[in-house]
Amino acid sequence: MKKNLKRISPISILVVLSLAAWWIWSSFFQEESYGVCFQGFNYTDKIISEYYVNGMGGGNISSKPDDDAFGGGGKFSCGASVSGSEVKIKWVFNWKSVAEMDAGVPPETHVVTLPMPKAESRSSRYFQVHIYPDHHVELKLLDLPRLK
Repeated sequence: MKKNLKRISPISILVVLSLAAWWIWSSFFQEESYGVCFQGFNYTDKIISEYYVNGMGGGNISSKPDDDAFGGGGKFSCGASVSGSEVKIKWVFNWKSVAEMDAGVPPETHVVTLPMPKAESRSSRYFQVHIYPDHHVELKLLDLPRLK
């Protein structure tokens, strides 16, 4: 029995301890990260020329049609990832006229930081951003895209 114990090298012990430490860290302390497609919805009467989720662009979102119960937009921007406990959303409304743009009037910009939405499951891949006229934002992390 003592002969077998002598054969265990310090390197083997170090490898086993390193693997155990990595497993504990990855199981309990690592933030979940999701590879996602952003899907933006605009419930305002203004065009959103650009929006960002943690600095990653989600494209533009058309304004809400007057006769539509749902918001404008709904297009996908894929190839992003989200993680952490908070999400920073920034959006920019388009200029009201070419004259405003030519005059150097800065576009109307809004920024909010919100808690990361709870995912439907570990396979959730659709990150929805719903922007409302009072400038509040609702976020959803879904398995499949759904309308509100």
